[in-house]
Amino acid sequence: MKKKICSLLLAGVLAFSGTISVFACTGTIVGKNMSEDGTRLIARTEDIGGGHTKRYVVQPAMQYTKEAVFVDRNTGFTYPQPAKAYKYTYVPDADVEGDGIYGEIGFNEFGVFVDATISAYPNEQAESADPFVEDGFREANMVSILLPRIKTAKEGVELVASIVEEKGAAEGNILVIGDSKETWYMEIYTGHRYAAIKVPDDACMVFPNCFMLGDVHLEDKENVFASPDLITFAQENGFYKEYEGKFHAALSYAEELTEGNRQRLWGGQNFLAPSQKISYQKEVFDLFMTPDEKVSLQDVMELQKYRYEGTEFDANKDDEVREIGTERQAECHVLQIKENYPEELGGIMWLAMGNAEHSVYLPTYGNITDTHEAYKSSALNYSPDCAYWIFRSVATLAELNREKFGASVREYWTQYQQNLIDNQEQIDKKILELYAKSPKEAAEYATKQGILIADDAMKKANIIYEELMTYIAAEGGRPNKEAFVPSIAK
Repeated sequence: MKKKICSLLLAGVLAFSGTISVFACTGTIVGKNMSEDGTRLIARTEDIGGGHTKRYVVQPAMQYTKEAVFVDRNTGFTYPQPAKAYKYTYVPDADVEGDGIYGEIGFNEFGVFVDATISAYPNEQAESADPFVEDGFREANMVSILLPRIKTAKEGVELVASIVEEKGAAEGNILVIGDSKETWYMEIYTGHRYAAIKVPDDACMVFPNCFMLGDVHLEDKENVFASPDLITFAQENGFYKEYEGKFHAALSYAEELTEGNRQRLWGGQNFLAPSQKISYQKEVFDLFMTPDEKVSLQDVMELQKYRYEGTEFDANKDDEVREIGTERQAECHVLQIKENYPEELGGIMWLAMGNAEHSVYLPTYGNITDTHEAYKSSALNYSPDCAYWIFRSVATLAELNREKFGASVREYWTQYQQNLIDNQEQIDKKILELYAKSPKEAAEYATKQGILIADDAMKKANIIYEELMTYIAAEGGRPNKEAFVPSIAK
């Protein structure tokens, strides 16, 4: 992520945050053949900072005049508005005047989703040959540009490609675009070069802030969409590289793998396939891996909390390690795409505000028309009425002492989470029954359910916060003999 970081402290207790200065994200994709229940899973952590307020809102459909233009006030990037902009959900920054919108993740009314983005960086040769464009396309605008305009995932990939070719990219990025039928993984390398692949059903992928694509088959028009000169441009400018006798896009265009990216690649792949004992010093980490077992929704949630516990890189014992489950997560999400859903329903977004380790993933459908009022709050400082701060405050306190303060909080939310997952089948059944009669009624029901679930979770979080704050305050006089346990968990 490339944002201006606001230093917002929660009563001074955010000072515990890790010492590594890299602000970044980690993505995961699990194809339907690799998931436990046959659904597609697309996930990402937004690791921008512990005091970085996020919202979750619905942007209604809009009508625009022929002259209307989208403007990025930070860079000068412009793009014509569509005559009719589709409705969509998104998770923007509260401070959009700071460095931009950063809508991050959402569904539109046609069930198309965009997950944008994971920042990645080219090597010096590639960037020198095709420099980034200062007022080009950047992460802050991707959701806001794409979701109001596209009806399919492929349209989204084509639109990104056309913008990068015409206006240029301002930065290197990895994004994921999907719909009810397919998912596309896309890498933007330099000012005007990119590559995208249709994700196979048997894919399992964990990708931090580094390009991962290997051999890109430009002739495969069904499954690949890339700059026509992706390979020849690298050859002509002296940065073409092969791996095992074949062109390798990442080795050619990307910077050398950093330790922070290596740690997350190793950590993610070992989390999903411990029996394979993947070497930390592996020369090239493949984009696709085979997990030991089919991957569940809960597995992906736990992966986003993973701090390499029990390994030589245990982040709870070494604050120089770049863990996946960092305290700097502003929000984390997992999209669950089910084949039996109507296209316009999209899927379920499981959204955790704050960092996942001591927060909870709450479900909403792609067809909702509104969100809980607390999700809409733009409070940049702690507020008990802001969803971000409600969950962030609990995590902040819990992580001051993971064993004494946080263990029971994590345990409580894990059980709460499991109850939501167990109940989802019944909610799915109701949604599909309503949708068959009236898509509007289905949307109303989905909206109501999302607000009710959020309301209950926030009330529980406020109870935990009040009790944990009192418990920690008492530590200053005489340390508590017993570890903290929320009253609602007893």
